[in-house]
Amino acid sequence: MNIENLTIFCSLVEQLHFRKTSERHHMTVSALTRMIQRMEMELSTQLFLRDNRSVSVTKAGKIFYGFAKQTLRNYSSTKQTIINQQTDEVHGSIRLYATVTAATHILPPIIKDFRERFPFIMTFLETGELKQGYERLTARETDVLVGVINSKIIRECEYIKVLESPLVWIVPKDIEEKDWYSTPMILPESGDIAAIINTHLKSQSLQMTIHSYAKGHEAILAMVAAGIGSAILPQIVVDNSYLKNSVTIMEQNMKMPHLEIGMFLTKRSLASPSNKAFWDFIEQRF
Repeated sequence: MNIENLTIFCSLVEQLHFRKTSERHHMTVSALTRMIQRMEMELSTQLFLRDNRSVSVTKAGKIFYGFAKQTLRNYSSTKQTIINQQTDEVHGSIRLYATVTAATHILPPIIKDFRERFPFIMTFLETGELKQGYERLTARETDVLVGVINSKIIRECEYIKVLESPLVWIVPKDIEEKDWYSTPMILPESGDIAAIINTHLKSQSLQMTIHSYAKGHEAILAMVAAGIGSAILPQIVVDNSYLKNSVTIMEQNMKMPHLEIGMFLTKRSLASPSNKAFWDFIEQRF
């Protein structure tokens, strides 16, 4: 086995799909199958259970996955240390995880400036739900998370506040002011922002009719623009959307909560020269 084999094996564990894994690593499904079979022969155990419809990891496969991930991390760290000793430039990679909103409206100038400062550090960006991002950060499957600042993650991670945006209540453009509060609401399915919105509505003793729950700020904004209902969203999302002229921001007497966005990483991640370089860069910027 070699580093490439371990990398492909980890990809298969994470995707549980032979075709997608083979395409990602530019190989045929049959070549991937043979590679896994050779690994199983070397380890004298079965790593995957596979039928015509699904792939699952055996108990032995999960144990070996832990070994493979740790080996890859050690290899990457050692390689960076050796390279950095040979040059004044920092080499390596940084794995970022963010929501689509953060990836669109917050990260582009940061990534651009960081790349100009550290041209030999490769930057990878993955988008998805915050809950998954928290899980990937603690599992060391991503280096830096961009997310909502809350007490739990502050206790577990280093963090830097990078943005504060008020929440705004929006309604479809053609809704008259007298009908604002009778318009059904579209709420986030779950997550930190959903909790903030629910707390705010309760604090104002507002009993709103719920039309539906949706995933993603952009999806919620699109539904409001289509006239389906009202919603509470970060102002940065509304201001930067091409749909902003299709909705109205309600003028309210009540004070709306603010959303604080930060960057997070685990303390142990700072042992990586590339992670340390990125974190120092963010601290200087904000």
